[in-house]
Parts: sequence; structure tokens; C-alpha cells
Amino acid sequence: MVLDAEHRPLVSAYVFFVHVRLPAYRLVLKADAPFPPATSETEWTRARVREAADVNTEVREAVDRDGYSLFKIGLKLSEIPKG
Repeated sequence: MVLDAEHRPLVSAYVFFVHVRLPAYRLVLKADAPFPPATSETEWTRARVREAADVNTEVREAVDRDGYSLFKIGLKLSEIPKG
């Protein structure tokens, strides 16, 4: 069965969330995935949905490997470990 863009399932989509208390943190999950057990949906606000082609490879790989990708916006260069 072929579905148009409005009706096809979001199996190739990723949902981006912003942490409620710490808005610099982003959580990315596959659209059909449950929240990781170490957190809950009440701690996050849904920000956007993106198709797989619009998600960085590293983020997709982390989601495939770990079930989620977590990153922080606004890091400073001084926060990069030396070495």
C-alpha cells in the first residue's frame, strides 16, 4: 500500500525535545519510540519533527545505537577537553 505524505507513518521521522528546566539540552528519539527509562516525557517539551534526511548522521547513529541522542546547545570552546 502506498500512502501520500499526509498519511504515511512517521517511521523515518525523528522527534526533537527541549528540556523543561534546562532548555539548552536536546533529546532526539525516533517518532515511534518510547522515552528512555532514565527520564520521562514530563521533563521535555516537543520542539519539532524531522524526516531522517534532515537529521545529522551522528544523531541518527546515536539513536540507532542508544535509543536516543542527547546534546547541549550553546557550549563554549573552553568546555572542550584538552588533550
